[in-house]
Amino acid sequence: MKDKLELYLQTELHFSSIDSKKITYCLEGILSEMSKLLIIFTIAITFGYAYEVLISTFILLSIRCNCGGLHFSHYFSCFTFTSVFYLATIILSQLPLPNPILACGLLITLEIFSLIGPITSPMRPRLTQSDVQKYSSRTTFILLIYSLILILSESLPYRNLIYWVIVLQIFQLLCAKIAQKGESYEKIYYTKDL
Repeated sequence: MKDKLELYLQTELHFSSIDSKKITYCLEGILSEMSKLLIIFTIAITFGYAYEVLISTFILLSIRCNCGGLHFSHYFSCFTFTSVFYLATIILSQLPLPNPILACGLLITLEIFSLIGPITSPMRPRLTQSDVQKYSSRTTFILLIYSLILILSESLPYRNLIYWVIVLQIFQLLCAKIAQKGESYEKIYYTKDL
């Protein structure tokens, strides 16, 4: 199917080989993400957590589109991680969260993000320094806005949920940074004899 689409894009629409591969990759990613969200949302509706998943998705997308995170090579591993992420945010949001702990946690997430910055998928080109600054500034701004809203609005519905989406997103960003360092190490030390 993928090859047929690439061929169609090249022969009928006159895209170059590389452009047709990029378009196919993009469509594949969109379909993959949409199918995962549809499955998760269907499960959430069944158990009465549709609003939680919608709010988590909105908050997560606003942050993740600017700072990246963990990426998986296979659909099932990505789906499993995404499901666990949503489940964790819903479960953790049920715990009481005093304002001082919330504020401290948000400050820690801001500090962690300022140290590690945005992370791109290994499938994408490395960010230029100006792109790193642009995405870091955007993410920091978004995190500051969310932090101020959460700290100042103790009665905000889904406050704890939003907090845990932020914390877990920054945690997985930290994991992605560690994984990225490991990949660089492996490329330097384990592939030079190949």
